[in-house]
Amino acid sequence: MNFADLDKLLGTQKISLAVCMPEETDTVLAAYEASNLGFVNCIFVGNQDIIKTYIDQTAPGFKPQIIHANTPEEAAFKSVELIRENKASALMKGNISTPILLKAVLNSETGIKKSDVLSHVLIFEWENSLRFLTDGGMLPHPTLEEKIEIINNARILAKKLGCDVARVAVLSAVEKVNTKIQSTVDAAILAKMGERGQFGKDCIVDGPLALDNAISLESAHHKGLFNEVVGKADILVAPDIDTGNILGKTLLYFGNVQAGGLIIGARCPVIMLSRSDDKQTRMNSIKLALAAGKM
Repeated sequence: MNFADLDKLLGTQKISLAVCMPEETDTVLAAYEASNLGFVNCIFVGNQDIIKTYIDQTAPGFKPQIIHANTPEEAAFKSVELIRENKASALMKGNISTPILLKAVLNSETGIKKSDVLSHVLIFEWENSLRFLTDGGMLPHPTLEEKIEIINNARILAKKLGCDVARVAVLSAVEKVNTKIQSTVDAAILAKMGERGQFGKDCIVDGPLALDNAISLESAHHKGLFNEVVGKADILVAPDIDTGNILGKTLLYFGNVQAGGLIIGARCPVIMLSRSDDKQTRMNSIKLALAAGKM
């Protein structure tokens, strides 16, 4: 699957998107642009007077459903409630503090968490198919236990987006285990777990792998690496947030690839747009979330 296929997957049936506190221009504009494409029905949650002011300034004539909330905490609760009650299929962050929104998502009684860990994934198109880079936005120095959840989150999303068997490359600076480099030790353990089926039959894990070995068959074969992951990885697992973030921005700015980003690990994807995102990235993120929520 690629980004062009997403449009076919979404079709003409409108999918509901809960938008938490769209009380600033960028969020209203993104929702308006998505609505104009015909695949989304937006539900705005927040202070209705402020929301209407921004709609009038940014997108006159736009008429999303508005659910009033007096405080950020109330807006977060009501937005998450829409997901929990199946009234919306995806959730988008507006002008609300990330910790407040994620606290509502993770609430053990009223939230929508599925995994013990929420992780960020950048979905980008390369060689005409979707690839997944994780985690460049949530977990600064993930432990081995957190990397297990990062892989589980990513493989579940990949399957929803058309990847029948997810090939996971656990990245490091080198492809050999070195006890002085913890990421290589973690990668070897994760690869052995994959070999023993601990990530399911639809997931193959290998590591440690340097980036070139994960994406280039020629490079991998030069180093004597031959298996189902090297040279054709679907999911790239970064050793830490710095690596994931820098690699992701390198893809976007130097590679100029099509991409979108999501927070995953909850019952539905959470869209957290950046002010630096261009229109294409905003739309890709929303499309990816809605497609994953639909399937």
